Amino acid sequence: MTIAVEYGRGVVALPEAVLSYIDKASPLALRLFLLLVSDRSLRENFSLADAAKDFAVTPQEMEQALNFWVNAGLISFSSDEVKEEKRTAKKPKLSVSAKTAENGESVTVVTSGMPNYTGKEIEAMMQGDESLALLVEECQRIAGKMFGVHEITRLLGMADYLRFDHDSILLLFAYAGKIGKCSVAYVEKMATSLVNEGITSYGEVEAYLSAKEKQHTLEGIVRKLAGVSQRAFSAKEKKFLAKWGELAFSESLLTLAYEVTVDNTGAFSFPYMNKVLLNWHEAGYTTAEEVNAAIASYREKKEETRDSSFDVDEFFEAALKRGHMMIDNAPTLREN
Repeated sequence: MTIAVEYGRGVVALPEAVLSYIDKASPLALRLFLLLVSDRSLRENFSLADAAKDFAVTPQEMEQALNFWVNAGLISFSSDEVKEEKRTAKKPKLSVSAKTAENGESVTVVTSGMPNYTGKEIEAMMQGDESLALLVEECQRIAGKMFGVHEITRLLGMADYLRFDHDSILLLFAYAGKIGKCSVAYVEKMATSLVNEGITSYGEVEAYLSAKEKQHTLEGIVRKLAGVSQRAFSAKEKKFLAKWGELAFSESLLTLAYEVTVDNTGAFSFPYMNKVLLNWHEAGYTTAEEVNAAIASYREKKEETRDSSFDVDEFFEAALKRGHMMIDNAPTLREN
């Protein structure tokens, strides 16, 4: 059987390269490509919104079809209309206000208006941008579950509306997974809070999460030592923890300070333990080994004078003579 193509009076020329994409392109993408190559006026005055209306599809679906051929390298466009239409469409959905941060900088505050996407819109967005599909896939892997439409909407909103880069979103999910709160809702809450604090770049997010992780580890150590399991720390206790984290006290030093506290008060006490730690810090001791060595040396000298009592005030005065700072009102320890 022989087939003859009846071109008639008009001819539409297609590049040979399009043959390798026929089985990959969607029906919409194929229809759009044929229309573009056959209509010069459409190419010169292309409107994403008008084309979507003519084809009875959403602008997102039309953009996805257009991007398919752009990614294939078979079409390109110089107008910013597509980006402008997309940017303009977002504006009414996002409600923000401004405030002044503690450092005096202006900070954008997200208050409401996170986007809502339909299932078809989500599919079109991810087909049009492979990186979005990979982002959703990786976040699902970290969370250990498949996301529903509502969860994917919130995830895409972090990238599309809050303007977080994909690596930053993955950092947030990884951190949430470490602390056992790996849900899209929790990550979105963190992302919104970071925007409100003016933290938006990857480096800023990484630094913030690093500090949070150290704080979480510190809280875990103190909970284990003090036997505090589920209750939340009070505002005053959080200030103590923040100070200990700032001074980077090691677990061994915290453990020693806890033992000193319990031995001398009969119970765990944040204020007392804080005073012990700060005394050691101001005296120049940064490790438990240094504290134990200093105490042992001081005890030996006290034994030589046949006085077995051990007074911390005197101990730190001795440290002062070795070049350390004087400590006022240090707690008193007595040997049993």
